[in-house]
Amino acid sequence: MSPWPVKGALMTEMPDVLQPVRKLGIVTVTYNAARFLLPFLDCVLAQTHGNYELLVIDNASSDGTPDLVSSKADSRFGLLRNAHNTGYAAACNQGIRYFLACGVHDILLINNDTVFGSELFSTLQELLVRHAADAVTPRIVYADQPDTNWYAGGRFSFRKGFQGEHMGMGRLHDPADIRPRWSPVAPGCCVMFPAATFERIGGFDENYFVYFEDTDYFLRMQRAGLRLLYAPGVAIAHKISLSTGGPQSDFSIRYYQRNQIYLLRKHFGKIVVAVQLVPVVMKATFRFLSRRDSMRKYALRLISIGEGLRMPVRADFARGDEATWVAGTRGDS
Repeated sequence: MSPWPVKGALMTEMPDVLQPVRKLGIVTVTYNAARFLLPFLDCVLAQTHGNYELLVIDNASSDGTPDLVSSKADSRFGLLRNAHNTGYAAACNQGIRYFLACGVHDILLINNDTVFGSELFSTLQELLVRHAADAVTPRIVYADQPDTNWYAGGRFSFRKGFQGEHMGMGRLHDPADIRPRWSPVAPGCCVMFPAATFERIGGFDENYFVYFEDTDYFLRMQRAGLRLLYAPGVAIAHKISLSTGGPQSDFSIRYYQRNQIYLLRKHFGKIVVAVQLVPVVMKATFRFLSRRDSMRKYALRLISIGEGLRMPVRADFARGDEATWVAGTRGDS
């Protein structure tokens, strides 16, 4: 049995909608997303870009999410239902592999706790081509404060353990700021890649499950000489952390703390890990002493840090040599 969902034709005839030449594959991963999925699907349907296919990869939702996707009855929408929660990174890889096998030109990875205007897909694709970028991302704003930036460009922060730091977070957007520019890192909330990027360096490291898989990927892009374009003139609104229960949920704490240490080990070695481990533990301790965390949450942070120190590093994603991963896209059937 094929692991791919049953789809309509990739090229859908829509006389009233602009039909760009470049085929676009859209990947979104759901897990109990029913409370915010319909506005996202409506935004997809409203796009002026008609030559796309949306693949919703559902990680064993129990809230009726798959039924909402099916209710739209659009031949460009496909659904792949996983029997268990494979994690965000692995589910994205399923979508990436599928669209590489389909031969699309570009692949958009996008969160479904977002809303956006009707020109998002066509604008990002135009910028990708015009600037010969290896990835492009829009400005991201808070859904409940659309004039306030959540991401307006980024950088890797040594003082924060080499995680991606959002520039302009919490600041009002300057309407004059519309010039695209290069950025080393972005959140994985909404990023469009030419298929060639994945063919060159592969997909996400599935050890992350969720969190830091995007930071890891942009580090690998940077080391491979690939460039990410930030486009402040186009924006998407994000309902921050709804899909993972909020930043202080047990789920978020575990994977954030664990994956931060794993990323340091994978990319920077023992000395950097030792240097960074001190402030990471101190920050966790300060949260407990200042009563921002309970003893249970403090213990969870320390246990998760220990888990990150013990995890085996994925050798196939450690050095940017992704030939084996890409070859796997041709053999899945």
